[in-house]
Amino acid sequence: MSARTHTIIKNTGFLYLRMLFTLLVALYTARVLLATLGTDDYGLYHVVASFILFAGFLQSSLSSTSQRFLAYELGQARPQLQQLFSMSVNIHLLFAVLLSALIGVLGYVLIPALLTYDAARGDALLQLFWLSLAAFAVNILVVPNHAMLIAHERMRAFAWISMLDVALKLVIVLLLPHQPYDPLVAYGALYLLVTLLTGALYIAYVAVQFPQQRYRPHWQSALFWRMLAFSGWTLWGNAASVFASHGSNLLLNVFFGPAINAAKSIGSQASGALNQFVSNLQLAMNPQLIKSYASDDRDYTEKLMHYGSKYNFFLLLMLALPLLLRTEQVLQLWLVEPPAYAAVFLQLMLVNLLLDSLSKPLMTAAQATGKIRGYQMVVGGILLLNLPVAYVVLSLGYGAASVFVVAIVLTLCASIARIFMLKRIMAFSFRLFCRQALGRIVLVCVVAVALCWGLSANYSSAASWWSVLSFSGLAALCTFGSVWLLGLEARERRNCVQALRTFLQQRTQPKS
Repeated sequence: MSARTHTIIKNTGFLYLRMLFTLLVALYTARVLLATLGTDDYGLYHVVASFILFAGFLQSSLSSTSQRFLAYELGQARPQLQQLFSMSVNIHLLFAVLLSALIGVLGYVLIPALLTYDAARGDALLQLFWLSLAAFAVNILVVPNHAMLIAHERMRAFAWISMLDVALKLVIVLLLPHQPYDPLVAYGALYLLVTLLTGALYIAYVAVQFPQQRYRPHWQSALFWRMLAFSGWTLWGNAASVFASHGSNLLLNVFFGPAINAAKSIGSQASGALNQFVSNLQLAMNPQLIKSYASDDRDYTEKLMHYGSKYNFFLLLMLALPLLLRTEQVLQLWLVEPPAYAAVFLQLMLVNLLLDSLSKPLMTAAQATGKIRGYQMVVGGILLLNLPVAYVVLSLGYGAASVFVVAIVLTLCASIARIFMLKRIMAFSFRLFCRQALGRIVLVCVVAVALCWGLSANYSSAASWWSVLSFSGLAALCTFGSVWLLGLEARERRNCVQALRTFLQQRTQPKS
C-alpha cells in the first residue's frame, strides 16, 4: 500500500470519527429542537436559514477556490502559500462585508413579504434573521483557515474542532427549554456565539501551526483577478446546487405553508447525515487529487477519480438501502410523530444523493484543471433549471414530492454532462470509467437491491428498535457482500485484507 493511500485512509478515519459524533448529536438535536420550538417555529427557522443560504453559493465557491489554489500550489515544486493564503483572507473579508450588507437589505424587505407565518412571530423572525446573518458572515471569514487545514491534510485538527462545534451546539439546544427568552431568538443568539468561538479556534490553529504561511497584509492584483475569475465560474455551479436545495424551501412554503418545511427539514437532516459518509471520503481524497494533477501525475489522478466514484456510491448504498426500505419505521423511532411527507421526501432525497455521489470526484478533477468555464456553464445551467421547472410543476397542481422528482431527473442529466465535459478539458476516458467504475456500480446496485427487497418482503416491518436494527444489519451485510464479490477487483480485495491486517498488528503489538 502506498504512502499516499495510507494518508487517505488515515484522514478518512479522522473524518469518520468526526462524522459519527456529528451524526449522533444531530439526530438527537433535531428531535429536541423540534419539540422545543414546535413544528411552525422549527419550519420557520429553516426557511430563514435557507433565505440566507441563497447566498451560500458564493461562500461555497470561495471555499472551493481557496482549497483548489492552496492544494494546487502544494503540488508544485516551489509552493508560495503565504501570498495565496493572505489574498484568500482578503477576498473573504471583502465579500463578507459586501454580501452581509446586500442580504441584510434584501432580507429586511423580502422576508415579511414572501414568507407565510403568524403575525405575532414577526419580530422574533427578523431578530433570528439578523443573528443568522452574523453567523453566516463569520463562517465566510473562517473559510481560508478551513482550506489551509484541508490542503495540508491536517484532518485530525479539523475533526476535533468540528466535534467541539457540534458538542457546543448540542449544549445550546439542551439549554433552550430552561432560559426565559423567546426560544427562536435565543437559539439564533447562542448559535452565533458558538460560531464565533469555533471560528477563533480555526484561526488560532492555522496561525500557530503554519507561522511561515500566516496572514500578512498583502495585495496582488493579478492573483486577485485570477482567483476571482475561478470563483466566478465555480459560483455558477454552486449557485445551482444551493438554489435547488434551499430554494425548494421557499417554494414549498409558498405553496403549502410552514408545516411542509418541517418535513423537508427532517428529510434534509437525515439525508445530509448519510451524505457526510461520502463527503468525508471525498474530502480526504480531494487534496491528493488536485496535487497529483498539479504535479502532472495523470495516472494517479484518473485512478482517484475512478475509485472515488465507485467507493462513494458503494458506501452510500450500504447506508441508504436499509433506510429506503424502512423509512417510516426509522422516522417513527427517531421523532415519535414525524411530520407528514417526511418519509417520502427522505426517500427521494436519498435517491438523488446516490446519483450525485458518482460525480463528486469528477467535480474535483474539473476544478483541478482550472479550465472550468465551459464545464460550469453546461453543468450549472442544467442544475439551475431546478427552481423554474419545480415552480411550473407545482403551478400545474402536482404534489410537494414532485419538487424532488424534478431534482432527481436534473441530477442525472448533470452527471451525464459532467462526463462529456471532462472528455474535453482533460482527455477523460469514458470507456475506462465504465470498465473500472460505472459497470461495477450498476451490477452491484441491481444485485443488492434485489437481495434487500426480497429480505424486506419476508421480514417484520414493526416499528421497533430490534426489528429496524436487525433488518438494517442484514440488509447492509447483503449489500456489503455484493460490493465485495462484484464491485471490487481481486487486487482491491487483497489491499483491503492487507490494510486490515496491518491495522490489527499495530493495535495488538506491545508498546516498547
